[in-house]
Amino acid sequence: MTQKISITNYIPADHSELLRLLLVLHSSYFDENAPKQFQELRQEKSMKSSYENYLTGIEKNKDDTWKILVAKTLSGKIAGFIIGSISEDEELVLGNIGRLEDWFVEPEFRKEGTGLVLYNELEKWFKSKGCKQVTSGTWEGNDLSISAHKKAGFFISEITFSKKI
Repeated sequence: MTQKISITNYIPADHSELLRLLLVLHSSYFDENAPKQFQELRQEKSMKSSYENYLTGIEKNKDDTWKILVAKTLSGKIAGFIIGSISEDEELVLGNIGRLEDWFVEPEFRKEGTGLVLYNELEKWFKSKGCKQVTSGTWEGNDLSISAHKKAGFFISEITFSKKI
């Protein structure tokens, strides 16, 4: 990384900046990159309210099944974040599953390894919690995300179909 970045656990003081970045990820970036049909199916009534509730729910989580990590510059600016959760599928041999929920790095901090460092720290947390696999999703055509996932060692394992009726 060319700029000095530190990875820290999310704290409530990060709330407003993380909310801003979630809205960037899920509004402008999503609008620019996701297929139009998919955008229509995933359009939210109030994106800000939806992501405010999402963050508040994670903050209230007391069973340690959610983790938010942030990448901060020396000045304290959040350059990126990653959010993960853990679930259990008792029917699977590798049923303790880490789920990469959201992952975003500000454009000026991309191609410096920030995203991979965030992911590696989240994976360490998953392993410490006994996870045996990690899943994640993106939408068709999100080449930046697909490339980042492949760099982190993921393979494409499933295709989901959607249809408006």
